Amino acid sequence: MKKHSAFTLLEVIFVLVILGIVASIGSSIIIQVYENYITQKAVYTLSTKTELAVTQMVNRLSHRIQKTTISKDHAKYLAFYNGTGTVDTNDSIYIADIPQTGSKYTTIEWIGYDNDSYDANASPSWSGIGNYETATHTSFDSPGSDLSTTATIMNNLSNGKVDLTNAHPAAVLFYQQDNYYQTSKEYDYSCMGLIPNSIEKATECIFPVQQNGNHAFTLTTDRTTKIIITERYKLAWSAYTLAPEPNTEGQFDLVLYSNYQPWNGENYIQNGSRKILVKNISVFKFSERAGVLQFKLCATEKISNKMNISSCKEKVVIR
Repeated sequence: MKKHSAFTLLEVIFVLVILGIVASIGSSIIIQVYENYITQKAVYTLSTKTELAVTQMVNRLSHRIQKTTISKDHAKYLAFYNGTGTVDTNDSIYIADIPQTGSKYTTIEWIGYDNDSYDANASPSWSGIGNYETATHTSFDSPGSDLSTTATIMNNLSNGKVDLTNAHPAAVLFYQQDNYYQTSKEYDYSCMGLIPNSIEKATECIFPVQQNGNHAFTLTTDRTTKIIITERYKLAWSAYTLAPEPNTEGQFDLVLYSNYQPWNGENYIQNGSRKILVKNISVFKFSERAGVLQFKLCATEKISNKMNISSCKEKVVIR
């Protein structure tokens, strides 16, 4: 009969110690893998959100009308429209003129031409060409246009605020180099309704228009000065504003305002449709040189009590 030897107590202790070491290493690896997964997923999600936001910004800014891209002291305009403050001409400025050390100008605001209906058909729904030879000071033909389609698209996009009728007109900006709308004064944002009437006389060079047939426009308001109708024009139904605004978490959200009509006396705070593009932004910087707009957007997200992640995007918009 054979004698079987058993494990000694010391061997059992050694085995238990080794198993404990292996288990602790294994659990640490599992925890590390899980933490890396959570972090990478959060980074990817935040990067995707930021990329989608800047893509929307680029798409809209690509269709901005020349000499309408400005910045404002957003805090002062909020107070002004809420009836608790005042603003003056120093509280809005062309982006190209923003001082390098200035920090009060926090928004981007512009009027965008109607690219949505322009590209809706195989040929443009509004041609951008005006027959100035037959034009009067109150109307002009736009050969090759399909203004019925234009009106339908504008009506759908604006939820009925703009449909090329007298009650809900779009706006025309006559678009020509060194174009003058009154004596020797050039087009600028002060005459397009982008700042309140109490500061400057607004909407002297952007003209509300209604549809007159399928390829002609009629101005809907009387003008005290004659209007110079040129061969080229841009048609618009909305202005846009990008503004960083404080949120309930003590940070800032980047907000897009749209669907407001400065030529009808509207402003982005009181009349615009408000949409948050991205939450918890840490950086929103922009500049413009020679018509090229450059901006940087950074957003953060908290994934634990001890860890935040950040994603930054930089884009250039060439007009």
